[in-house]
Amino acid sequence: MDTTGRRVLYVGEDLATSACEVFGDAGIAAICPNYRVAIIAPTTTLAMFNLAAKGAAMAIGALPALGDGNEARSLTQQWARAIYEDQPAGPEITGIHYRSGYNSGQALALWDCDADVEVVREDGGHQQDIALDNPRILPRLQVQLRRRQISITTVTSSECNECKKLALAP
Repeated sequence: MDTTGRRVLYVGEDLATSACEVFGDAGIAAICPNYRVAIIAPTTTLAMFNLAAKGAAMAIGALPALGDGNEARSLTQQWARAIYEDQPAGPEITGIHYRSGYNSGQALALWDCDADVEVVREDGGHQQDIALDNPRILPRLQVQLRRRQISITTVTSSECNECKKLALAP
């Protein structure tokens, strides 16, 4: 949730893209037991603005590099807020499709979509939602991040900077 109360769900096409979106800026992935990865699916049609499409960025007054993941994160965040708030792509848009700046994979930013997505269930009925430090996921994550020159370590929740921030939040 951002400071305005808007909920943003970032989705990557695979584990590497998702992890690079989260940890790429820092260059180090401090994996906390509270960090999770899930496979999700829409429960309804989502109207996405495809920033990666030819001409899409220019149609809203931006340069094409915005959709190629080739701009500073602060600028892309400003544009995402503007697309949400000013609605230059139309009021029906519920998110942005873009190319990840850290992994060149396909990614989505979905706004206030709690009722529009669900966690996929495997054949046995278990949700495909798992902690990143789980032994079934962590080795795969380590391989993917090391290939991208992102260091990876595990930390306890009491050592996790994000958990500390949440504990201090009112």
